[in-house]
Amino acid sequence: VTLPSQDVNGEDGTIQAGEYAKGDTATLFIYEDEGKVENINEQPKTFFEKVLIKSISQKGNNVFQDFKVTKIVPKTENGQEYMVCDFKYTLITGAGFEVDRIGVASVTSTGNYVETLWTASTRQRYQKTQLALREIASSFRCYSEGLGMTKIEYTADIV
Repeated sequence: VTLPSQDVNGEDGTIQAGEYAKGDTATLFIYEDEGKVENINEQPKTFFEKVLIKSISQKGNNVFQDFKVTKIVPKTENGQEYMVCDFKYTLITGAGFEVDRIGVASVTSTGNYVETLWTASTRQRYQKTQLALREIASSFRCYSEGLGMTKIEYTADIV
């Protein structure tokens, strides 16, 4: 895991997708502070606030304000627990502007860490992007032991 480095041209060392000019983003974040967390769906709201604040504040603690987790919904996919979290915050840009952002994240813990895929857009664009952001976050899967896919062998009948 490489921590991102930022300069005036953006950041590197981060796995993300987005349309920066419009304020849309989807970013993978690995939270190492807690290690493996058993029963992620039983964790308190404060746990998810801490993980998501760490996720959005990779540039530093002075780039946002008014962070709040607004909803958490437990989900289980193929035996793996995920918590889908809705959140909002105000981004403080390098130019001094404040941008209200709304996001959706999926949080799980597999292997030795807590993994988060968080998505966000500006408050103005959220109504337009909400379904896509929710779909991106909800599609997040993490496997510590690989996919465990069964090998299928094909036999060819030779005539």
